[in-house]
Amino acid sequence: MLDKLPRACWSPWGGSQGLLRFELRDISCLLLVVANILWFWEPLALVFTSSLQDEHAQHYSHIVLIPLLCLYLLYLRRASIFATVEWSPFFGSIMMLVGVAVALGTTDPVSETLDSLSPSMLSFVMMCWGAFLFCYGRQAFCAASFGLGFMAFMVPFPSFFLDAVVGFLQHSSADAVELLFSILGIPVLREGFVFSLSDFTIYVAEECSGIRSALALFITSLAAGHLMLRSTWGKMGLVSIVVPLAIVKNAVRIVGLALLANYVDPSFITDNALHRNGGIPFFVLSLAVLFSVVWLLRKIEQRFGYDT
Repeated sequence: MLDKLPRACWSPWGGSQGLLRFELRDISCLLLVVANILWFWEPLALVFTSSLQDEHAQHYSHIVLIPLLCLYLLYLRRASIFATVEWSPFFGSIMMLVGVAVALGTTDPVSETLDSLSPSMLSFVMMCWGAFLFCYGRQAFCAASFGLGFMAFMVPFPSFFLDAVVGFLQHSSADAVELLFSILGIPVLREGFVFSLSDFTIYVAEECSGIRSALALFITSLAAGHLMLRSTWGKMGLVSIVVPLAIVKNAVRIVGLALLANYVDPSFITDNALHRNGGIPFFVLSLAVLFSVVWLLRKIEQRFGYDT
C-alpha cells in the first residue's frame, strides 16, 4: 500500500533518467535519521569532540570521517543499491527496536569516557541501519551492506579489545625495531621495550604502537579494495598487508629517531617536531605503498580475466 503513494520533489540518489527525485521513502528515511541524531546528540557530540581534542582518544580520530565515507560509498553504488526498493517495516522496526534496547540498557550513556559510549554509539548505528532497512527493504540493504557496514567504525572499541590490539602492535613494533637494528649492525641492548644504544636509551611506549595509523590504513584498505579490486582474494590480500606494513613503518620511524637522538642530538626525541608529527610523512609513505599494491593486484586481476 505504501509503495503506491505518489512521489514528490527530488532525490539525491538519482532517478532512471539522471533526474534527482525525492520519494516518500527518501523523506521518511531522512526524518528517521535526523530524529536518531537528535536523540543521540549528546553522546555523538562527546565522541566527535573527544576524538578531535582529547589526546587519550587519538585512536578514534577516524570517527569524524566515517559518516562522510559511508555516504560516499552509498552514492557511488546508488544505481545498484536502489535498483529495487520496497518498504520493510517489520524487519526495519526489529532492527531499530534492538537499537533502542541497547540504548536503554546503557547504564551511563553520557559518560565522558569513550569506552562507556560504545553501547550508545552501537545503538545509534543500529537504528540508522534499521531506518534504511525500513524505508528501502532487504534487497537494497544487502546491496548497501558494505557502505552501511562502515558505520561500525563509529563505535569506540571496548577497552579490553583496544588494549589487546595496542599491546600486540607495541610488542611487534619492538621486535621489528630489534630486527632492524640487527640488520643495520647497530649495537643495542634490549630489555623488554627498552633499547639502550651507546649514548641514548629509548622506550617503545604504547603511544608508539602506531594504532592510529594502523586503523587508518585498515579502513583505507577496505575502501580501496572494494572500489578498485574485483576478486575476493585480491581484497583479502590487500587487507592482509596492513598489519605488517603498519609495523614496519612504525619500526623504521622509531629506529630513525633513535639513531638521530643517539648520534646527532637527543632533542630529536625529547623535544622535536619530527618526533611529535613525524608520523604524518611516514603514513603518507605507507599509503603510497598500499596503493602500489592495489595497482599490482589490479594488474594480476586483469591477467586472470577479472573485469576492471
